Amino acid sequence: MTSTREAIFDFQYSEKMKSGLIIGTNLIELLASLRDEGEYLGGRKVLIGYLEALLRELRIAQNVVGLDHYIELERKLLEIIGRIHLSQYEEAQRSFSEGISLATTSCQSSMNFLLEKKLI
Repeated sequence: MTSTREAIFDFQYSEKMKSGLIIGTNLIELLASLRDEGEYLGGRKVLIGYLEALLRELRIAQNVVGLDHYIELERKLLEIIGRIHLSQYEEAQRSFSEGISLATTSCQSSMNFLLEKKLI
């Protein structure tokens, strides 16, 4: 971290991404349980729309904070979306877990910086 401002924004966006990915894991579990073809197709469309909105939010974070670790998280989100398009739900679940781990690591780094500054 180079500044308090950067750490605060990184902490905020990392927490938002982590929360969004956790919600996504819950949604993909729900999607996998749908048996009706119409519900399934609609649910998949909604889940992909949700993940694309999360991706837009991540790109805003990249522009605001400008840290490279968001690039890895963006790749992971794109991977998740692709796996859902291919109905590869187990692989998508693993990718969600990896994405949550990336966001958590980013968040921890910012939190440590802010703790050192006695801001949290």
